[in-house]
Amino acid sequence: MSDTQGPQDAGAPGQDRLLYLSSADVEAIGLSPGELRTAIADAIRQRRAVVDGGRKMRVQVDEARFFMSMADADPGLGFGVTKWIGYAADNADRGLPAISAQIILNDIETARPVAIMDGAWITTHRTAAISALAARSLARPGATDLGILGCGVQGHSNLRALADALPGLRRVRAASRSTASAEALVRRAQAMGLEAEVVQDPEAVVAASDVVVSALPSIDGITPIVRPQAIRPGALALGVDLGRAWHRDGLAAHVDLFFTDDLAALARNGGNPALAHQGSYDGDLAALLGSAHPGRTSDTQRIMFLFPGMPLADLAVARLVRSRAAERGLGTRLAL
Repeated sequence: MSDTQGPQDAGAPGQDRLLYLSSADVEAIGLSPGELRTAIADAIRQRRAVVDGGRKMRVQVDEARFFMSMADADPGLGFGVTKWIGYAADNADRGLPAISAQIILNDIETARPVAIMDGAWITTHRTAAISALAARSLARPGATDLGILGCGVQGHSNLRALADALPGLRRVRAASRSTASAEALVRRAQAMGLEAEVVQDPEAVVAASDVVVSALPSIDGITPIVRPQAIRPGALALGVDLGRAWHRDGLAAHVDLFFTDDLAALARNGGNPALAHQGSYDGDLAALLGSAHPGRTSDTQRIMFLFPGMPLADLAVARLVRSRAAERGLGTRLAL
């Protein structure tokens, strides 16, 4: 659809309209890593109202399939959001992605839906943007070496986001269950001007990294692959996979500080048993961005950031996507 055209209409004239954005529409907007970081950081900083948000619900069908919802709302941002996620581990055999997601955005005043959009791109890149925001506060200044454990979609998106957020990065080491996926990530890193190599031993990746991302998939049979003592002084571990890659025994003894995305939401959900660390946390993104916590205070601190997913980030990015789509005339208008 041409950028000069207005959104296409479907349905009878004069009725309320719902903006539908397909995956192609969302991707065509082309939000940069910096724009994603800014949108999420602004939403966190601007949040003032006490909202019982950040709620999550999971419906487990069997070991290979589940559905999950994530919801939040913010009067200052003007919207409420719900994301509905479906997961089927064997979708690769069908030629389909394992995860699908749809996001519904509602006007905060009327509670009416104003947009529904494919959530796959947003989920992938808002997650990496959260990693990047954490790294800006928690990575050792001058960090040069990035390690990636698990080279699927999140491995690639975190590579892009962290290379943008940490301009001192020079080298990438990649380990994955599939050598082919690790090689693909290495080629991507090299195309970005970084030195990169495949390393078979995941603990060797961790031992050589200033920042390490673990992004193991949530599938049956995945077991921890890294002992906590492998993390070196001054390193930051980003647990995109909730820390699934890390052995829990001894984790608290080898990590100096633990952070998460949203402590209040984590408490509202009764914690998260999937998180590798089940003890207390030193802070969250709001504390880091608002200076309530100084973040890293020593070049030797070993820090871990584990995040189960932040619906406020979905709201912030979906709000920006809707605005940009309207400016560019993307999407289809549907009758309510």
